[in-house]
Amino acid sequence: MEIADTRFSRTTDEVLDTLELANIKDSDLTNETEILYSALGDNMDKYIKLLEIDDHLLEAINKGESLTFQGKEEDSVALCTKNRTYDVKETETSNSYLLVPNTNMFENTDGRIIKHNNVLGIFHIYYEVTECKPKVEKLLDLLEPTSFKGMEYESSIPQELLYDWHRLQSEIQASEEELKQALKDYLIVNIDGIINFSRITKKNSYFRLIPFESEVRSLTLMLDLFDENCWEIDEVDKEITYDYLKEFFHKSVFDTLFTKYTEVSHKTKKDGTPLYRYNEELCCKSLAKILLAASSVTEYKQFMESWNIGTPEKMKPREEYLRGIALITWNSYAMKKEVVAFPEIDLPKDTEERFNALFKAKDKWTVEEITPYILCLTTNQINVNALLTKYARCSVINGIKYYSSKLGK
Repeated sequence: MEIADTRFSRTTDEVLDTLELANIKDSDLTNETEILYSALGDNMDKYIKLLEIDDHLLEAINKGESLTFQGKEEDSVALCTKNRTYDVKETETSNSYLLVPNTNMFENTDGRIIKHNNVLGIFHIYYEVTECKPKVEKLLDLLEPTSFKGMEYESSIPQELLYDWHRLQSEIQASEEELKQALKDYLIVNIDGIINFSRITKKNSYFRLIPFESEVRSLTLMLDLFDENCWEIDEVDKEITYDYLKEFFHKSVFDTLFTKYTEVSHKTKKDGTPLYRYNEELCCKSLAKILLAASSVTEYKQFMESWNIGTPEKMKPREEYLRGIALITWNSYAMKKEVVAFPEIDLPKDTEERFNALFKAKDKWTVEEITPYILCLTTNQINVNALLTKYARCSVINGIKYYSSKLGK
């Protein structure tokens, strides 16, 4: 692009006179002076947008990594790196940002020189970014119509609603690593193929949600086998368990569920292959969810008895296993203790609204009790303690630290 009309260009003497009038020492500046002109034609702010970036985004750019805007047209804009997600918001500024290519503000020369340059754009709006939690809740809505409910229902799954990795990634506003983690958290499994997150190895490889009904059905069968074989809790045989369940579930579904509820034991079989240990807390928690689904409020003693009966002999239900799914409360009208369903997933997503709901349900919480309900609100910058400091009031009763509403008495 040619330099705009330079009839009003300044001479070196005029520049020095201007500096003197402004009480600026020539020696404090570099020796290059640039005269800026409005470019002829359309302002480039129609085609170029300014985006604020933090150190992580700058590092990603310098490494040659991709930054992507993700979501559908009706979604608010989200910017994703390989492992972080950002909200993008249009912001006005009272300052004027000038877009001037080929500027050199740091070159020093012998004697003052004058250069001419065009201003290709004047900006009063830029886009600021704020790191946020990945927006993965939409996964449940997208995948529920094709959820895996058992081998007997597979022929009725609408093929056009199935999601492969690329389709899923284009619609979910989350970084690649955050989306992978969400697939694990929500029990979403890749069926009819193996995926390595860079390419699909089979064209008919799709992601399927394992609904709670299928999850507990599988878990119940696994634990029944565990009881029948009188295994110790750390002597679970994966191969025997799969052989018992393979007519009901895809191998990938079994592997996902088995991975969730077990870990490798220090014990092995005679041929050296590993045995596994059931995660007692996760198993007991899921069995408790079955009882809570049947009755959202149950007398405490009755609940604990039912819970014990439905749990394998080698496992022992504990009150703390209910954290995140139920509260133990005192019913002053019936004068009895009760177990009340209170699942974390049903609470508001907004931080302030969630704390209000928590303190409405229960006046005072210990850190251990409240953590499962606010852990999802944490970020790289804000941990559980920071959230409690900002949204709750701390008190100590009989040596125990409790958190309550800042607006409470």
